[in-house]
Amino acid sequence: MRQLFICLLLLVPVMTFAGCSGGNDDPQVETPDSPDNPGGNEDDEDGSGTVTPGNGKILIAWFSRWGNTNYSSDVDASTGASIIVGKGTRRGTTEVVARYIQTAVGGDLHLIETTASYPTNFDDVRDQNHAEQAAGTLPSLKNRIENMDQYDVVFIGYPVWATDVPQAVLSFLSAYDFSGKTVVSFCTHDGYGAGSSYRSVQNAASGANVPDGIAIESTDVPSAESQVQNWLERIGIGREEPQGKSIRVTAGGHTFTGEWFDTPLANEIREMFPLTATLGRYGGREYYGSMPQQPTHTEEGQLRFENGDITYCPSNNTIAIFYTKADEPDMGQLTMRIIPIGKVTSDLGIFDEMDSRLEFIFDNVQ
Repeated sequence: MRQLFICLLLLVPVMTFAGCSGGNDDPQVETPDSPDNPGGNEDDEDGSGTVTPGNGKILIAWFSRWGNTNYSSDVDASTGASIIVGKGTRRGTTEVVARYIQTAVGGDLHLIETTASYPTNFDDVRDQNHAEQAAGTLPSLKNRIENMDQYDVVFIGYPVWATDVPQAVLSFLSAYDFSGKTVVSFCTHDGYGAGSSYRSVQNAASGANVPDGIAIESTDVPSAESQVQNWLERIGIGREEPQGKSIRVTAGGHTFTGEWFDTPLANEIREMFPLTATLGRYGGREYYGSMPQQPTHTEEGQLRFENGDITYCPSNNTIAIFYTKADEPDMGQLTMRIIPIGKVTSDLGIFDEMDSRLEFIFDNVQ
């Protein structure tokens, strides 16, 4: 009998950001995970079909039923095997693994969405999947990543269906040229392992470097973050931080050192140095305030931050320094997109000692 597990994970609810802000006759046939997510992510934008920006070098794409099936909003998680519930948020096991990877190495998240939704009934999904595999059907997808060339590493995630990848994963892989890229599989399953799915991904991503993948049993996902981190270290994929030039930030009689990233937006703002802006404390985690002028370069931005990040928010033309609380569930995720442009590398604890509103000066190190 397929099991459901419900685990309270610290999967972050969105916080308003004011500043920027039995016996088996055929043991080789595995049935699809069910359900691996209702359609439409109900908690934040990161599960949408569009790319959610990270560091611009790594893409983490995954397919699952959660996001590709029109379940009711109050779907009973106890009827399925691959839903994790934490603080009212439902996510599929494959998505949870995708987020473990993003936490470890950064990168952009992308849910692979089919044009036609999959059935809510498990037996119907199983029959449809078998028919698609037998006919070699490639389901049409809702959207296309226009800037795939920018990614050096592409992670491909999926639940194992009938010992192989869901056909939608092959639709995704057939849409792009992966020559010269690194393509890495990660999958969730109900006890049968990866099956032939790794080989299918390798064949579909012709010309790519394909390191060892990881297969995690669904019931193990809530406690698998360290397993994912160890796997990433073993295959040699780590976080790539943007490289830049040293800068100095002064405020309230304190001097901070940092690094300015080498991106078009960051370089444009750096041309404004020495840049003076009045910043106020918000939420005990950041200082933010208006830019003296608005840059012309922009990017889509992201909904998370790391401690020490210097960021620009295009929605309200503000600059911010995040100095703490990146790991706190109620403070570490945003509702307005920010773009990292630099990072404070000196002691962040001093920010807690400063006045709530100060003049900040950003300048190059001489």
